[in-house]
Amino acid sequence: MLYSTFYLDGSRMGLPILSVLEIGRAFKIHPVLGSPDVVDGLINLRGKVVTIINTGLAFGAAKVEQTEESRIYVLKNNCELREVADPDSNLLTSPDNIGLHVDRISDVINVDKDQLKSVPANIQHPYYQHVVREGDEFITILELEKVLNLNEYKELSS
Repeated sequence: MLYSTFYLDGSRMGLPILSVLEIGRAFKIHPVLGSPDVVDGLINLRGKVVTIINTGLAFGAAKVEQTEESRIYVLKNNCELREVADPDSNLLTSPDNIGLHVDRISDVINVDKDQLKSVPANIQHPYYQHVVREGDEFITILELEKVLNLNEYKELSS
């Protein structure tokens, strides 16, 4: 399976490329008063209202700021994902399109199932699904359904 990778506070992470609707940087983010701290705000993507999650804050790191290198992954909602995913796939995102604000993007990697390793017990995190080794580097594969539904899993990450 292909994974799009990105950096967050020096750590490389990945998510299934099938889940990505678009990657962009020139979005005007509209703040929403009263929203959780991890929400940067909303964007208008060709008529769709998309909530933007600041991955830095979601993972307890520094806030991702809008820079020349930062990007927003706009992810497919569950209906859009079902149209392109393998019927046997258990890949889920969210009922709504949601964006992930990241420090910078990296490569797309091709990972065979046997390369996906369990996350070591001493670094378990509700948003981590697998770890992949690429050379001397480790890439954490995210479990998107949990990242995108932060309220349900917030107590697990504290």
